[in-house]
Amino acid sequence: MRRTLLSLLALLAACSQKQAAEDASAPPAVVMHGVRLRSYDGSTLSMTGEAVQATWDRTGELTATQATVNVPDKDAQGGGQPGGTTVRAKLMEGNPGARQLVASGDVEVRTATGMVAHTPRATYDGTEQVARGTEGVVVTGANGRMRADSFSLSFPTGQFDFEGSVQTIVEGATP
Repeated sequence: MRRTLLSLLALLAACSQKQAAEDASAPPAVVMHGVRLRSYDGSTLSMTGEAVQATWDRTGELTATQATVNVPDKDAQGGGQPGGTTVRAKLMEGNPGARQLVASGDVEVRTATGMVAHTPRATYDGTEQVARGTEGVVVTGANGRMRADSFSLSFPTGQFDFEGSVQTIVEGATP
């Protein structure tokens, strides 16, 4: 099944741009249910995931509902079990060829270090391996919580950067 799905996706990606432009108003090329996703950077597994439903259209855009994506950490990319950062959302849209993804609807990001972030919307740049959000974020970690107006998360390092109004609540601290 995986080989068939990967072959089908490769065939769809080979469609000409002219045909895609002519069929922009046409229905999706493929609608899949109970989907497992795998994305590669050359021969290296760069992302895995699953979705209740995924739609692949003639322009190369992928839309997945009730989706979970896992970006393996550097140690797992040699063929080990994927660890790393996991993203869950009601909707994920993007272009696998361009390595761009937008997650929306109760987005949850979990890092390998145990930090959990919730945001309404996040964009992922697979080339940089960075997720960004400008609609607010709440992050919970082992020692407290943080709220910020915007964020940036590096998937290779798991480092969060926050901007705008930032509020921190440290738990377990003694005065």
